[in-house]
Amino acid sequence: MPDRELRRMRRAELVEIILALKQTEDRLRAENAALSAQLQERQIHIENAGSIAQAALELNKVFEAAQAAADEYVASVRAANKNTDAAANALRAQAEAEAEQILAQAQTEAANLKARTQKECDEQAEAAARSRAQTEADCKAMLARTQQENPAALGRL
Repeated sequence: MPDRELRRMRRAELVEIILALKQTEDRLRAENAALSAQLQERQIHIENAGSIAQAALELNKVFEAAQAAADEYVASVRAANKNTDAAANALRAQAEAEAEQILAQAQTEAANLKARTQKECDEQAEAAARSRAQTEADCKAMLARTQQENPAALGRL
């Protein structure tokens, strides 16, 4: 598995992979110990064998067992790698889907916020325009009233 993929994985995923590999390693160590015991037993038989032919037959069985154990180990490692790669691909696909969903949601929320902000801005601009128009109307009314009440004061302004 490339380092790049491992770096992108979450700690929990990495721990699961390590745990699976550790369990496989423990099982293989136990199997190795059992095979080593069998090998030791066969070596004792070989030492006790009276002829070279008997020793050759005993060794052949040991090599067959060792080859079978090696084949099983290789198969289990390949299976573990396939499972790990499949899990990583599934997690990557899930993460990409979640990222797309989050991005779409963020874009929707941003568009909604922009629309609300624009609406509020337009409403405040309209209110300001109405207030300005009202203030101008009030000023004109005051000016007209002042002109009617005191025409001489108008000349001082």
